[in-house]
Formats: sequence, structure tokens, C-alpha cells
Amino acid sequence: MNNLVLIKAPAVEPITLADAKLQLGFSPWEDSDHVKGRILADVLRPFIRAARRDCETYTRRVFMTQTWLLKMDGFPGADFNYNYNGYPAIYIPQPPLQSIEFLNYVDVSGVMQTLEIDLTYGVNPAAQYGYQLTPGSETQLARVLPPFARPWPPQRMVPENTLLQFKCGYGGPVTVSMTLGSAILSGPVWNPGDVGQALSIPGAGVGGVALETTLASVDANGQGTAAAAAATAVTNVTAYAGQAVPDEILTAIKMRVEYYYELKDWTPQQAAKQEQAIYSILKPYRNLVA
Repeated sequence: MNNLVLIKAPAVEPITLADAKLQLGFSPWEDSDHVKGRILADVLRPFIRAARRDCETYTRRVFMTQTWLLKMDGFPGADFNYNYNGYPAIYIPQPPLQSIEFLNYVDVSGVMQTLEIDLTYGVNPAAQYGYQLTPGSETQLARVLPPFARPWPPQRMVPENTLLQFKCGYGGPVTVSMTLGSAILSGPVWNPGDVGQALSIPGAGVGGVALETTLASVDANGQGTAAAAAATAVTNVTAYAGQAVPDEILTAIKMRVEYYYELKDWTPQQAAKQEQAIYSILKPYRNLVA
């Protein structure tokens, strides 16, 4: 039995309060009355969060960067599509995957051990046991498998003896600092799997524009280095790491907010049509595997 636990919720929602107001037909004039504006904001914020969660539940994927823990009662059973010995894969839920934070298991002595990633495709694995990662894509789930010609390690058969913690979502905000002429990203702790992520760092480019680059490397302490150095020093700016959430998903979330807000005034037929339209937009993004 698997148990999926949210460790770190998204720092922001994929749509803003202004996006929701525009979807509902409100103009800046409605905010001229500060009391009414605050009341409207208090009403819409829970709807925005609920709309995002509803769309995530339907698609079985997540949108903004968040961290989850998958608790398993052991490594998966045999799958003879992998090789003759049948060492199987763990399919990682909540795509798209950004990186794995750790893969731990309880060994036969009852001690929690950590598996390290093997990046050599089994040519020169660093340890007796480890894992390989196929990171997947927007349409394909990421998979974790044992290195070539190696089994999963033996375990003590106790509940939740295998723990996989991972970061997922299209992208999200990170707070970073960069000194002039340096590519070091001070602030967040990165995982090796984050290498290659797109980065947009406000104010760090030439003339104070955004620096558009990628994460080039991560050291043993989790400090990241960008592919380009800062042309302007920045301190504790909110950068964006990862991909943009697709426009179709943003549209569906806004329509779901509208559904929640207008439901009291809609007929059942109007509500059903709105739901049908939302799920039609989201259908290409559904994860049907894990």
C-alpha cells in the first residue's frame, strides 16, 4: 500500500487575484471601495486555491512547485518488461517531476539507508545498491529503477519501509541573491536533479532586466550555479525556476473559480456545461498511470 503525503505546499497560486477578478468581469473600479475590495478578495482567495486543487485532482498532476513524500511498503514486485530478473520501476506520481530529494529504505537490520543515484547507466555504479532515474516529461511519468544488473536491496518487511521524497510541478518562485559578475545562486538549496531548470532572475541582467538562464550545476552542499553570471547584483529577489504553467491549465483554473463564484446563480444546465468545458480543456493533461 502506498501513501502520498504533501510535505511543502506551493508558495503561490498559478493565477492571481487580478486574474480571477478579470475572469468574473470585475474592473479596477470595484476596488475603488476598499472595504468591498477586501471582501471580494476574501471570497475569491479560497476559490482560487480550491480551483487549482480541483484541476490538479482531475489531471492527477501538480502545477506550481511543491514537495511530496511517497511512502511504500517495500520496493515494487517483478515486472518482466524490465529484464529477465524482473527488477521493476517506481512510477513517480504528481508529474511533472523536478527532482528527487531522497530515496530511503529500511534494511534487514532495521536501519534506514539512503540510495544514491547512478548516473553511469550501470557501467560503473558507485555502490552495491542505488537507483536510476528517467525524468519523464509533461506526458510521460518519471521512473526510478535499480541500476543495470542490480536488484533492489533486501528490506525488513515493516510498514512504510520505503520513502521517496520528490519535488514536482512546472515551476515556482525562489528567493535568490547574486553578486556582480558571479553565477553563484545564494539562497535556495537545490537538488542535483534540478540541473537544467530554466531560471528568470529579475534585475540580474544587463541594465537591470531579468537574467534568463538555466541552473548549470549543484554542489554537494546544495548551492547552485547558473549558466550565466549576473550583470547586476541582486539581493533576495523573487526569481522563477522551471517551466511556465500551460495557458490551457491557467484558463481551466480561472473557469473553475468562475464556476464556484457564479454557481449560486446558475441553473444546473449552465453549471454542467461549465464543468464539461473545464474538463475538456484539461483532458490532454491527464495522467492516467500513477
